[in-house]
Amino acid sequence: MCGGSLIANRWVMTAAHCIHGYMDYILKVGGIHVNPASKNAIQVPVRDIVIHQDFRMLTTVENDIALILLQFPVNYSAHIQPVCFPEKRFMVPTDTDCWLTGWGKLKEKDSKEAVPELLQEAELKIIRHEKCNEILKKKLGTRFDLVNKGSVCALSELGKDSCQGDSGGPLVCEFNNTWVQVGIVSWGIGCGRKGYPGVYTEVSLYRDWVIDQMNLASSHDSAGLSALPLCLVLPLGVLVTL
Repeated sequence: MCGGSLIANRWVMTAAHCIHGYMDYILKVGGIHVNPASKNAIQVPVRDIVIHQDFRMLTTVENDIALILLQFPVNYSAHIQPVCFPEKRFMVPTDTDCWLTGWGKLKEKDSKEAVPELLQEAELKIIRHEKCNEILKKKLGTRFDLVNKGSVCALSELGKDSCQGDSGGPLVCEFNNTWVQVGIVSWGIGCGRKGYPGVYTEVSLYRDWVIDQMNLASSHDSAGLSALPLCLVLPLGVLVTL
């Protein structure tokens, strides 16, 4: 199981490492319960999947982002809304309070099947990738960089963290009463280990790639035609809605 975020009425953004070959994927949208029979949830089949062409999981994880084109558009409602996508120049400041949501394991030692019934949330503070590298290199006793540009980290002093099952889900921050997605759950060392930050794909740096893929889909088939939500996040975290 992986998470994702609705960025347009036919497009979902997730982590590339969540995609495994040519499996048949079904997405659930609009519910807060893991049970498919959730009152407000709908299930939507997948039409196509686009994985970033430079996705790598070797010595480091790079370009961990993928897009999913839904078979049909979803109707927006009180329970189904697209998340705001930041401008590519946007850099979320260090120590910004942000929120992670998902149905992943609650503890590192839990079995993969031990997922919560209700959608969970955790408050985390942003750490830029340079500082994140310093922390992880010290913790792991290595001199090699583990977090590259294109990623951002987040940490909770209370031991809150993403875990297996949360991958691909959104890390969002609130600016001027609007929720903006700044990260995609990518990887970490265990789950909730004290002092170990989680690593997230920094979505603002992939805005052009996302728009290019959406435009490419629309050029081949009008089914792909869509647009990112009309909101603008300026470089210092000031949000303007259009």
